[in-house]
Amino acid sequence: MYIVIVGGGKVGYHLAKTLCTTKHRIIMIEDNKELCMKIVNDLNPLGISVINGDGTDINFLIDADIERADALIAVTGRDQDNLIACQLAKQRFGIKKTIARVNNPKNINIFEQFGVDSAVSSTRHIADIIEREVDISGIRTLITVKNSKISINEIKIPSDFHAVDRQLKDLHLPENSILISVIREEKVIIPNGFTEIKPGDLVIAISKNGNMKELEDYLLSSK
Repeated sequence: MYIVIVGGGKVGYHLAKTLCTTKHRIIMIEDNKELCMKIVNDLNPLGISVINGDGTDINFLIDADIERADALIAVTGRDQDNLIACQLAKQRFGIKKTIARVNNPKNINIFEQFGVDSAVSSTRHIADIIEREVDISGIRTLITVKNSKISINEIKIPSDFHAVDRQLKDLHLPENSILISVIREEKVIIPNGFTEIKPGDLVIAISKNGNMKELEDYLLSSK
């Protein structure tokens, strides 16, 4: 793919280094001249081109050959600039895929309303990573989708599970929550209505995040 990255700060820098290892063609636009010089010295040997300019300016986007790009990724530290760059790429140049860094998670809905394909909140993703790596309560988030509205979770059933030996069809799971697999020792079970949940089982569940706490309370509650 041919990818234009707007913003050469830490996020843009490391993103470019990561993407170039997968043989994508990368060009970066950064308005800070000193930062551009550093990026050129570090990344030019990797085949990454750098333009010193404003990624919200049509002329600099044209210099980056934006019309041939498969995607534009805007990762500056300014939400308004990221939104403008994505809008120009989408509306003026017809770029099919736009991705924007959102520094304030409250702005995600605004970005989506204005047509940004993917609005990524660094703050939210850091929180997601922490949730995935730290398992304190017996429940661990494996992945979130649809801008964190839905999550797939790993739940360790406690030894004093309140609904031991009861079939799944007789359990009162929260609304908008589904058990998609049960791991018992080395055996993977695709559950149906007659499956029993036993202490020590590892359950994989999908749930709307608004129902996640209710599902956690139900499956981790004792007799």
